[in-house]
Parts: sequence; structure tokens; C-alpha cells
Amino acid sequence: MVGAVRTKAKAGSRLSAAGLVDGYGGAVYRFCRSITYAREDADDLFQDTFLKAFSQMANVEDADDPQSFLLSVAAFLWKSRRRKYARRRRLAPEVALDEATDSGSAAASTASTEDDFMAREEQRAVRRLVEALPDKLKAPVVLYYANEMSVADIASVLGLPEGTVKSRLHKARKLIEKGLVADHGF
Repeated sequence: MVGAVRTKAKAGSRLSAAGLVDGYGGAVYRFCRSITYAREDADDLFQDTFLKAFSQMANVEDADDPQSFLLSVAAFLWKSRRRKYARRRRLAPEVALDEATDSGSAAASTASTEDDFMAREEQRAVRRLVEALPDKLKAPVVLYYANEMSVADIASVLGLPEGTVKSRLHKARKLIEKGLVADHGF
């Protein structure tokens, strides 16, 4: 289906909203889910991305790669939300609530084998470390590992040189590795 949407765009015919969602919705949703780590936030970001794209349909049709355009829109919207949230937190700090959700997962983990538990714990640790990365490092990591995009595609989506993407991936890997060793001894 993706090839059919790209062929239509290059042939000069108009992309339909449904064709855009059908062709690229899965990749955009995976990106949204990977960068937000929360289903509700991912759903909101996904909707906002396509609303923005539909309002700029001419730009989508002019783009060489509509998927890259959509991922760029999603990344821009996410950065804007993060900035807005940080600004609000600075002006009116929130009181953190106790998170007692780990007690439920502890019972389930005792039933599993030790290897499974360690693998899940390592995944949680990596996820927390990726979430803690600055946005400029987090976006390339999510696009590279979760969406399996190439460095060239990531550079196109984020509007950065390929060398910058490579160096940000390298810095992010080093920070994650350092955090795993320091916190968990992995």
C-alpha cells in the first residue's frame, strides 16, 4: 500500500486522507508510541500529526517522501509539547504522587524465571534511560531502534546532517551504557 501511495504522489494525482493514513499510519503510530511511551499520549500525538498534515495537504503532496514528512511533523509536535510542559512545570511545579505500580509487577516477576526477569528489568532500565535523554538525543534513538530507520532517513526527518545524527546516536548509546553500568551493573 505504501508503494501505491508513493506512486500516486509522483504521478501527479492527489493523495487522499484515507490513503495517507492507510499507507503511513502504522509507521507514524509506532514512532508516536516509541517517543511518548504512553498509549494516550501516542494517540493524541498521532491524531495531531494527521490533523496538521491534512491542513497542509499540499506540502504532503509536494514532499518526495510523505512518510518522512509525517514523521517530521510528529517530531516537531512532540518537541513543542515537551517545551510547553517544561514551561508549565517551571511556572507551576506539580507534586509527584507515590508510584505504587511496581508492587503489582513484582508478584508477576516472581512467577517467571530469573532470566526472563533480568531481561525485562534490563528493558525497563533502558526504557527509563532513553526517556531521560534530552529530546535531541532521544528522537534519533527512537527513530533508529524502534522505527528501524536508516541514518539518512533520520537526518531527513529531523532536518539534520547525517554526521550529526550519527554523533547523537553515539552519545545516546554512551549515556545509556553509562547509566546501565552505574545503576544496575549490566
